[in-house]
Amino acid sequence: MADRLRLHASPSSALADSPLDVRVTGSRSGARVTVRACVDDRERGRWRSEAVYEADGDGVVNVATARPVSGGCATAAEDRPVAVKQAGALGLLWSLERDPGSAPALGFAGPSVPFDVELSATADGASSEGCRIQRCFIGPGLAREPVHEAGLVGAFFSSADETPRPGVLVVGGSDGGLNEGQAALLASHGFAALALAYFRAEGLPPELVEIPLEYFETAIRWLRNRRGVAAGGLGVVGRSRGGELALLLAATLSEITAVVGYVPSGVVHAGILAPAGSSEARSAWTHRGRPLPFVSPPAVAVPTASDVDAPIELTPMFLKSLEDRAAVEAAAIPVERINGSVLLISGEDDRLWPSPILAEIAVARFAAHRHPHPVTHLRYAGAGHSIGPNGLPTTANTIVHPVRRRAMALGGTPAANAAAAADSWPRVLQFLRTALAGS
Repeated sequence: MADRLRLHASPSSALADSPLDVRVTGSRSGARVTVRACVDDRERGRWRSEAVYEADGDGVVNVATARPVSGGCATAAEDRPVAVKQAGALGLLWSLERDPGSAPALGFAGPSVPFDVELSATADGASSEGCRIQRCFIGPGLAREPVHEAGLVGAFFSSADETPRPGVLVVGGSDGGLNEGQAALLASHGFAALALAYFRAEGLPPELVEIPLEYFETAIRWLRNRRGVAAGGLGVVGRSRGGELALLLAATLSEITAVVGYVPSGVVHAGILAPAGSSEARSAWTHRGRPLPFVSPPAVAVPTASDVDAPIELTPMFLKSLEDRAAVEAAAIPVERINGSVLLISGEDDRLWPSPILAEIAVARFAAHRHPHPVTHLRYAGAGHSIGPNGLPTTANTIVHPVRRRAMALGGTPAANAAAAADSWPRVLQFLRTALAGS
């Protein structure tokens, strides 16, 4: 058996969201075959997954089509068939679980550098030889350019030969810093994408408090002047507080003609201060020197937990704040001013904030003002706050917030998050292609 068990994986190198083919041959008919995946990355830490399959009559396991008997991705076979159907062998990747003892605790798609996956298989006490594949965020023919000019901090991904492509601005959420992976993937699918940090990065404010929208206007001008960016409208993609920001920017700047908001908000919320900062609520954003109206958190700004390390759920706090209807109306983003199409994505089990409800505030306002452009809201049952591109781990449903420095619940099951990613990511790409077709 040790000489006969073989593991085959292809392609050996591909984009992180690309299909993956994994097969195990040489076992006996009906054998229980365990397939394991391992990522040990200086940028991302250590991640592990495994699934057990039953070999077919020829002693073969085709991971893309076989139903897992047990393991991290087996739950999808029980109640999330969409994840199994669309993810296939990617189940070994989205079910990767991070070793809590590894460091650093970065978002998996934060850096744009590739990651290696070590695959192995065992059956009846025998082991296959290991197999290594590489998953990339930057495709061939692309260039990454660090951006440190005009006060901007970012990374620009575009065609190496400067062939004009539709421009997209990508902004992160309340964790701050520079998150490059999604921008790099967008560039790999035909766009010129600028990943932009706006706080908690060198030369930028340390907290999400009174960030001037003029900073993003500078970024838009920078994008429009690049040789690798096509003339015409621009897109903006934002997550969480970045989703709030994406709607706000598009309502402010007519150059933006396509908006993608992951777990977004149709109202402006208060800024986020570090624990040692002032307890007085302040707006997250300013425009022309004035803080924008915002919805204040209730008296208890951060819910307490019985265990200081236990993740807390902030959704109840945000729901409480929405009871102040006058404040919500004053802080509502004037999305009717957006000069283009909008795609919103939310998870019904979002426990960081109630993204379906916050997104529907924007949807209702679009309807009330008879917005002339398409508006779509994708809501995913069982998914939480961390919906993203397909093919990445979806098991991290808690986060130690880098500003608040508290463990917070994100919600969602790994299988539901994977199903949401598998369904929404192709839609995001097609939406941007269609909305920016004139660029």
